[in-house]
Amino acid sequence: MKIVVVGGVAGGASVAARARRLDETAEIIVFERGGYVSFANCGLPYHIGGVITDRSRLLLQTPESLNESLAIDVRVSTEVVGIDAKAKTVTVREVDTGREYTEDYDALALCQGADPLQLPLPGIDLPGIHVLRNIADMDAIKAHLDEALDASAKTGKAVRTVVIGAGYIGLEMAENLRHRGAEVTVVELSDQIMPPLDKEVSIPVEQHIRGRGVELVLETAAAAFQQAADGSLKVELNNGRTLPADLVILSAGVRPNVGLATEAGIELGPRGGIVVDTHMRTSDPSIWAAGDAVETPHTVLPSAGLTPLAGPANREARVAAENICGRDTEYLSTQGTSIVKVFEMTAGGTGATERQLERESVPYRTVHVHPSGHAGYYPGTAMMHIKVLFSPDDGKLLGAQIAGFDGVDKRLDVFATAIRLGATVHDLETLELAYAPPFGSAKDPVNMAGFVATNVLKGDLKLWYAKDFPGTVEGARIIDVRTPEEYDIWHIPGAENVPLGDMREATASWDLDVPIRLYCAVGFRSYLAYRLLVQRGFTDVKTLSGGSHTFRFWHDLEPVGEAVKAPEIAYAEAVDLVTAVRGTGKVVDLDCTGLACPGPIMKLSKQMDEVAAGDEVVVHVSDPGFAADGPAWAATKGHELLSMTPEGPGYVASFRKGGAGAGSGASAGVAKQDLDQVSFVVFSGDMDKVLAAFIIANGALAMGQKVSMFFTFWGLNALRRQDPPKRDRKTLDRMFGMMMPSGPEKLPLSTMNMAGMGPSMIKKVMEDHSVPSLPELMQSAHADGARLIGCTMTMDLLGIAESDLIDDIELGGVATFLGEAQKSGTTLFI
Repeated sequence: MKIVVVGGVAGGASVAARARRLDETAEIIVFERGGYVSFANCGLPYHIGGVITDRSRLLLQTPESLNESLAIDVRVSTEVVGIDAKAKTVTVREVDTGREYTEDYDALALCQGADPLQLPLPGIDLPGIHVLRNIADMDAIKAHLDEALDASAKTGKAVRTVVIGAGYIGLEMAENLRHRGAEVTVVELSDQIMPPLDKEVSIPVEQHIRGRGVELVLETAAAAFQQAADGSLKVELNNGRTLPADLVILSAGVRPNVGLATEAGIELGPRGGIVVDTHMRTSDPSIWAAGDAVETPHTVLPSAGLTPLAGPANREARVAAENICGRDTEYLSTQGTSIVKVFEMTAGGTGATERQLERESVPYRTVHVHPSGHAGYYPGTAMMHIKVLFSPDDGKLLGAQIAGFDGVDKRLDVFATAIRLGATVHDLETLELAYAPPFGSAKDPVNMAGFVATNVLKGDLKLWYAKDFPGTVEGARIIDVRTPEEYDIWHIPGAENVPLGDMREATASWDLDVPIRLYCAVGFRSYLAYRLLVQRGFTDVKTLSGGSHTFRFWHDLEPVGEAVKAPEIAYAEAVDLVTAVRGTGKVVDLDCTGLACPGPIMKLSKQMDEVAAGDEVVVHVSDPGFAADGPAWAATKGHELLSMTPEGPGYVASFRKGGAGAGSGASAGVAKQDLDQVSFVVFSGDMDKVLAAFIIANGALAMGQKVSMFFTFWGLNALRRQDPPKRDRKTLDRMFGMMMPSGPEKLPLSTMNMAGMGPSMIKKVMEDHSVPSLPELMQSAHADGARLIGCTMTMDLLGIAESDLIDDIELGGVATFLGEAQKSGTTLFI
């Protein structure tokens, strides 16, 4: 038998190798149009990023090694350009010479994979615009990047890169470009990154990426490319913005390579891929196909689909080879299990997403849980975000998605195995999984997801969902069962705070028939409250799936602001740096992970009070805002920041306590500085009060003093644009936006507002007396050096984005203001 394989890499090389192991007498020829027959294409971004330094390690097999070990005739740089299905021949062209010839076959395997999606845009063929699909692409990108970085070292100008597409490959490229020190902007047409995940699972990854210095431009498409006079590129977006770039990576997706199959009359499916049966045989009985170009049944969904992943391609190729060689082996389905590492975070999914289930009209239920990757008392863990979808009838698993930092791959593989075996959420409860504190918990996250889902099926728990807010709570009391401290930091608008410990006493007088919608941070305390209430006779009670964490992710309420430019230093190097600068004092390790602003600062401050001057505190935080607040707090308190480096979702930082004998740290500078600054907290959104603040500020500037103005809550309305750029706003953001004035011209008076007439009268009086208007006073103060700082916590609460504010506004938190106040002789609260 003569077997001809078109294409190498995962599918083609696997077909050929498996066929040889089954049939020693067969003649096997592999045609590969590229220069390499078998390489690790999933590792390409990591060689560009310098993570995989040895290029040869990506070359898994060569024509020589395959011929020597398996007697396979591999012909690289040779393209099959035609198929004569009736004659059972292929027409072959040598890429380098152009020579063509024909080769006959008894069995033909099409394993050409998929090609990068070519965007039909002006300038798409300009030098410096690349796709990443094979070794040659990798070499070209790396050479271009190396050259740009060498030039940057001489000129001091940063290397600017743009990645088009926020799928897995696009994000891996973004990470590796950042590792090399380049500035990175990712442009994505969708409103989220990572299409294989539902949006609320992608949001924590999105926030992590921004925190590592990558700019994400969502719901935007590239429109054209131009070459600048200096040879660099200009990426024109469909929102009117232009991005300068030294290097552009196109990662907008792939399409199946089915040109040969189409010309040969082979049947294609509704998604444009090759139709195959369970033996991987096409509509032509002598032609098989495997890999990215074939459509296979989905494990959960009723329709078939394309799945461009290496794992399925290898398994499909094995099935094709076995059937070519006379065996009866079936490939039944693909469930699309995938995973990606982006900086320190990991995310992935298996089975169907919520979007897919809705599109296919498959009934489902959902639960969200947020356990830690391993036992919380053992160092190095963080919260993970798990979403499980299951049948409302029998609890059969339909899909699972996870985003987190440790143990994500382990849990994802358990879910994938369970889906493959047709397991239910009841089975998740009973799984006995490996446990020791460094690896998991006695109740594994997989078990926890099973517990919650089974409670839902049994009727022990009824859920309400963030996506249905606010409609789902109309006419109901929203009860926040967290502590008052948690409630004060943030709560769902309209919620009442009834801590779990007070629930029994507080609800004694409540109407049993008034609907109650409960929530806590992750869903556990509200579940306890739910059980308490339903057993006391309350008739309409539901608890929020995933708690406030899922709610904030769904509505994208986590603070983003300006991306933190994290220092490019590995954790191990940071430890060495800390060791190098340490003195002889005591070192205390402080875990503040899981605490939101101002929690880390408060805990760090308390710990610093308990150590002696010269001692050090190494603090671990998961709040991205600590990058700004930590240094500001240290300067305010007279402590010395020794180092700060990314760790998980946040940072690890080392501080040395100032004071007598502490050396020449920040304390000396604070003690000696002149308090020649006036600081303001502008809390009010009343025009007359804001006007007074800026009159005083301009007077202080005229007297040679510095001015710092911290705008929080309603005071932020003075900094809002009247015509901000359009953006996708969540329901809560739109509600706040409609209620709040947009900019200084729209501010009301504190008294005598007179339905809006008062501000107009005051403006007329000011004009008659040649008093500058509020916008003019603001512009004058800003031009003379006043720092205008927007409170990021308030922006988060009120749904205000940085793009909603006037230009050149700084963003900061509580510690940022306190740092300014420490330098001030006068601090005014307006």
